[in-house]
Amino acid sequence: AFQTVSVDGKGVAQVGGGARLGNIATSIYNQRKRALPHGVCPGVGIGGHATHGGYWYSSRRWGLTLDTIVGLDVVLANGSFIHATTTSYTDIFWALRGAADSIGIVTTFYFHTQAAPDSVVNWVYEIPMANPNVSANSFSHIQSFALNASVIDDRTGFGVTPSPSSFHISGTYHGDEATFRSKIAPEFLRTLPTPASTKIKTLSWLDSLADMWGRPLPQPLSGYNEHDDFYAKSILVPETAPLSPSALLRYFTYIATNGSSTPSWFSELNLLGGPASRINNPRYSSAYSARDSLWVLQHYATVPSSANGDTQPTIDFVNGLNDALGMGYGGYPNYVDPELSASQAHAVYYSQSVYERLVSIKTVVDPDGLFWNPQAVGV
Repeated sequence: AFQTVSVDGKGVAQVGGGARLGNIATSIYNQRKRALPHGVCPGVGIGGHATHGGYWYSSRRWGLTLDTIVGLDVVLANGSFIHATTTSYTDIFWALRGAADSIGIVTTFYFHTQAAPDSVVNWVYEIPMANPNVSANSFSHIQSFALNASVIDDRTGFGVTPSPSSFHISGTYHGDEATFRSKIAPEFLRTLPTPASTKIKTLSWLDSLADMWGRPLPQPLSGYNEHDDFYAKSILVPETAPLSPSALLRYFTYIATNGSSTPSWFSELNLLGGPASRINNPRYSSAYSARDSLWVLQHYATVPSSANGDTQPTIDFVNGLNDALGMGYGGYPNYVDPELSASQAHAVYYSQSVYERLVSIKTVVDPDGLFWNPQAVGV
């Protein structure tokens, strides 16, 4: 039952709490040509993904995975089994969408799906960057593009993955390829260095997802064996205070100085906000706080086998990426930073008013703290 996926005639998908994203996407499309906004790593489980956010490029058009939840079957700390919605167990429904790890165990999700688009334009640019100044100036232009309502709307989503010498930029456009080539691409590329390579192609919905991940979507129902030893952090940049030229220069200087000597790392700067973004205009209120973000940054590095258990260099490198941009930003709950104390995590992942409401709900539904982790609500 935890792997079961079905879609009814109204487009509501019933998804077991143990299903993986690749299997969900494949199943709801094959059953009724439906789609959801969610990540494209097909082995990720729906449980944490949907209850703490759930982002990919289509989220600017349809919202986070969390925003599409219309019902949840939940086991609470006292052993009771409930169905939570906007009209039943409303406080619990609100809290589960943003902080489920502290509230209860979701056994079944109910999602409002979208009609899958007939086609999606996938696009990728590899752009050489001569030095940190070029990188900073280039990203400043990309940031201006992301805020330009005369060019971009909710049909465009993209992310930038920098290296010491280049930008890998990928995105999707929920429109026709001719419009992307004639309107979107020229403004995006204006003032940037000439791309070393360009890929623009029109694909079906499922092929678009598989192309972004670079592998088939279906995942084994048992025996899954993809794992990594890593450390990650995140930053949420508010739309009211975009990344400044000085912060960008520090950031890209750090990458140019330290990136080549650090094995197996990546940084992603993904667009959350901008004109018409549904992420910042959700249908339902929830405990997910960050509804004013322009960018979400993920900083991720794998601990090499040669480290013999010494994780500190990896942690130091990732911390350096965050520190280069300065302090005071929020974080994305699905990119958990285990180095944060409980109070730091609460401040990073939730606004004060949201956290206070979560504590009041937690006190009622889990007074003994059964659902505990080092950063749980109430710790």
